[in-house]
Amino acid sequence: MITKSKQAWEVGQQVKVGFLNGLTVVAKIATPGDFAPDAYVLANKAGTQTYKFVPHRGIEKISLLEARELIADAKARADRIAAQAIAKASEAARAIAALNEVIFA
Repeated sequence: MITKSKQAWEVGQQVKVGFLNGLTVVAKIATPGDFAPDAYVLANKAGTQTYKFVPHRGIEKISLLEARELIADAKARADRIAAQAIAKASEAARAIAALNEVIFA
């Protein structure tokens, strides 16, 4: 996530990358675990070109299909991480309930 910038890198905001002005942030793609900066899917004002931007790694032109795949993969990864967190929390809750039964029985 870009934090030290005068630009707002939130979905729907217009940003400038290099000499490309007026790009709209379409999606923010988190990259947990790989220690890389988050990726951003950007579109021009006319909506005819899409780009993938990773801070310190550059900008590249991508097709609409590639943009959809990036967004779908990010959503699937976020869903998997959320499911793992929920499973871990429910297991911890069961363990705590079992301890409470032993202690307060």
